[in-house]
Amino acid sequence: MKQFTKSIIFIFDLLIMVVSCNNSATKTQTDTASFLEIPGTPQWDEVVEKSKQATIEARKLLQTIEDSDFLQTTEPMSEKLLEMDHPAIMLKEKRAYNGVIYYKALERVRKHSYVKDNQIYTTLKFGAEVNMSEDLFDFITNFLYGKWNEMVKKEDLFEFIYDEQGLITLRAKERGTTKSTK
Repeated sequence: MKQFTKSIIFIFDLLIMVVSCNNSATKTQTDTASFLEIPGTPQWDEVVEKSKQATIEARKLLQTIEDSDFLQTTEPMSEKLLEMDHPAIMLKEKRAYNGVIYYKALERVRKHSYVKDNQIYTTLKFGAEVNMSEDLFDFITNFLYGKWNEMVKKEDLFEFIYDEQGLITLRAKERGTTKSTK
């Protein structure tokens, strides 16, 4: 379970890293200060408390999703849906919920994925094959897998490995080693 949790955290961290790399707008401390000064905006403590509650609910949801459940995010899947730069917006757009749905969808697609010539592919053609919305499926297979393949190809810092569940994942290479996949 500990390794499974580490895998979830790594995938979310990796996704946030990919989204951050593509996010051309840089955030400053004044953004946070101006957020707190906007009339009608919840106070920071309230936002933090709601964030904690959303995380608790997302963890509960993660444990209840079965393979037969249809996966769909609250809005069409996009990078914006998973950005976590601004806690109030994160709550407003149900990012904790969407993150869980995204993770479970990614796990389903990874079960049908393989590495060839150091690039990741899937045998799936449609999201319906693994009971998920097409926009979510396309985001994973086209956007995320495309980014992963680009990172492995352009930079010698990442590699595909098989995790403890036997699923392909991307990880940073250990310095001074050249590990390969199964």
